[in-house]
Amino acid sequence: MTPSRASRGIGLLTLTLIVLGANHASAQISFHDYAELTNSVSSTSACCPEVSVAENGRTIMMTGNVWMALSEDSGATFSNINPTTIFPQDDGGLCCDQVVEYVPEIDMFVWLLQYSGRPNRLRLAAQTTAQVRSSNGTTWTYWDFPSTVFNDTGGLDYNDMSWGDNSLWFSTSLDGRNIVRIPLSQIAAKSTINFQWADGTLARWSHVSHNARDTVYWAHHMSNSELRVYSMKDGDGFYSWRSVTVNSWPNGTNSSIAPDGTDWMKFEAPKHYVFGNAVQGNSVWFGWLAAAGGGFPQPHVQLVKINTTTWNREAQGQVWNENIAFLDTYLSTNAENELGMSIAFGGPGAYPSHAVGVWGDFVVYYPRLSTRATTRWGDYNTSRRAISNNMQWVAGGYTNEKNADGANVQLPHYIRFGRP
Repeated sequence: MTPSRASRGIGLLTLTLIVLGANHASAQISFHDYAELTNSVSSTSACCPEVSVAENGRTIMMTGNVWMALSEDSGATFSNINPTTIFPQDDGGLCCDQVVEYVPEIDMFVWLLQYSGRPNRLRLAAQTTAQVRSSNGTTWTYWDFPSTVFNDTGGLDYNDMSWGDNSLWFSTSLDGRNIVRIPLSQIAAKSTINFQWADGTLARWSHVSHNARDTVYWAHHMSNSELRVYSMKDGDGFYSWRSVTVNSWPNGTNSSIAPDGTDWMKFEAPKHYVFGNAVQGNSVWFGWLAAAGGGFPQPHVQLVKINTTTWNREAQGQVWNENIAFLDTYLSTNAENELGMSIAFGGPGAYPSHAVGVWGDFVVYYPRLSTRATTRWGDYNTSRRAISNNMQWVAGGYTNEKNADGANVQLPHYIRFGRP
């Protein structure tokens, strides 16, 4: 089925940003593409879409927990592709936490899928743009990573992925956080791959940094004033870590009540994910959910910028608003090293929804508002640098709504935005 692109205006939500010694207000943001996947199979997802998106010009892939959608016309239309008809349904079958990236160094879409069970596996699939288009997204080379490969009989979970000049990294949770590094050349060759991995780091709930060149970063809260920052560099057979002092932040109970009385932060509240991490020049940004308190009326996002040479905190700011709570800021740089944001928001006056913006512009924009809430928003709201124009970003999000029959549905969407 091919959902039609909706011609819908982009709403504007004004918020307050506190930035310490970092970005400045910049030029006007523009919106270039917006599409709603109105017939997406995510309507039947047990949890939440957890949208990931990758773009190479006219070719766009979007994934959710149990679905994939492909556009070959710059997002004008999307076709729903059922992953269970493409790959073997090993372990307990495809379940969740899919991530997709486009890697221009090898002109390949790279797709990470998770299968259920204990033990279980991750499946890494790759294909060139031309072959993705010619097969309508149904022909892939893939490699399996069973949890037993990592000396664990439990389940791999909460995955993320990034790439640099020479390597692809993906991360997954076991007892801690495992980081896997694979040479891009071996993925491009579609042959045997040799990987290195760092196991059991404390940062169980950390994503890996995007916009890396030769080093990837992830982090863990040792306390609400100390961040342990990990790194893994090309050519090294080890990972490193160091402690960085950050400004203390409210570490209380995270709760945000939607208009219907649902606490939409209930699932994410206790975990303090370190999400949306992005390399910006010689620095790396990390973000996390902080509670109300300390002058912040609502749960909000803390962002910290750390110099990767001196390992000092360069800046720390917050995404906050007096009446609105924020969750999960995902960051990615454009060609000018500006940080594009993809973020969730909600609260007493608004059901949880998705917005995008640029850090330092003091506003975020939402395309559509949810009309209902659940107790779990999800762990992924992608922001990626656009390949078709490196001053822009592509992002994926969703809203919770009811269809014409009154059934609860999730409506994913795709946005391309940036500087004019």
